[in-house]
Amino acid sequence: MAEQSVKKRGFMGWYFGSNLLLRIMVGLFLGAAVGVALGFAPDAAATFVKYAKFFGDLFIRLLRMIVVPVIFFSLITGAASITPQQLGRVGVKSLSFYLVTSALAIGIGLLLANLLQPGAGLGLTDNAAIQGKEAKAPDLAQVFLNIVPLNPIESLAKGDVLPIIFFALVFGISLSVLRNSKDEHLSRNADSLFHICQAAAETMYRLVGGIMQYAPVGVFVLIAIVFAQQGPKVIGPLLFVTFVFFLGLAVHLLIGYGAILALFGLHIFKFL
Repeated sequence: MAEQSVKKRGFMGWYFGSNLLLRIMVGLFLGAAVGVALGFAPDAAATFVKYAKFFGDLFIRLLRMIVVPVIFFSLITGAASITPQQLGRVGVKSLSFYLVTSALAIGIGLLLANLLQPGAGLGLTDNAAIQGKEAKAPDLAQVFLNIVPLNPIESLAKGDVLPIIFFALVFGISLSVLRNSKDEHLSRNADSLFHICQAAAETMYRLVGGIMQYAPVGVFVLIAIVFAQQGPKVIGPLLFVTFVFFLGLAVHLLIGYGAILALFGLHIFKFL
C-alpha cells in the first residue's frame, strides 16, 4: 500500500493512479471530438495526421509485438502444468469446447453482419488498397497440414498463430512428460525449463500491463485520425459498428455460453 501511494504521488501519478478503462474511454471521446473539429479544417487535419500518425502506429506495433510471445509462453506453461494422465481427458474437452464455441462465434458474426450490414456507411469500399481478393478455399487436408509448422522458428517470426499454438502445445505436453519422468536428471532439467517458461509468461503479462498504460494515448490518436480524415459523417456508422460488435458479444455470451453452461447445470450469472 505504501509503495502504491508513493507511485501515485510521483511523476504522472495522476495518470497511473486513475482507472485504466476510464482513461481509455476519455481518450476515445477526446479523440472523436478533436477529429470532428479537425474535419472542418482540412489543412490542420492533414498536419495533425502527418505528425500524430506515429503515435497511433506505435500503439498498433506494441500490441502486435506481444501477441506471439504471450501465446507461446502461456500455452507452453499451461500444457506443461498438467500431468500426462490428465492431458488426454483435458485436451479432448478443451479442443471440443474451442471448436464448438468458435463455430458459434463465426455463425453469430456472419448472421449479424449480413442482417445489419455494419460499416456500410464508412465509405471504405472505394479504397483500392483495402479491396478484398477472391480466394479459393483450400482442401480440408491442407488446412490441417498447415497447422503443423515446417519450421517453428519461421512461424514465430511470421506470427502464424495456428502453427505457433500447435507447436507450443506439443512442446508443453512433451515438457510435462519429462517433468514427470522417473529419470531424476531429466525431471530436474525439465522442471528448470518449465520455470523459465513460466517466468517468461509472467514477464509478458507484466509487459502487457505496461503497454496498456499507453492505450489511452494510442486510442486517442487513432480515433482522432479516423474522424479527421472522414469527417463527422463517420460518427453514425462507427457507432453502429460498435453497437453490432457488442451485440454479437452479448448474443455469443448469453446464448452460446449460456446454452453450454445450462447443459452442465451451471447458471450463467453465477459463472460470470
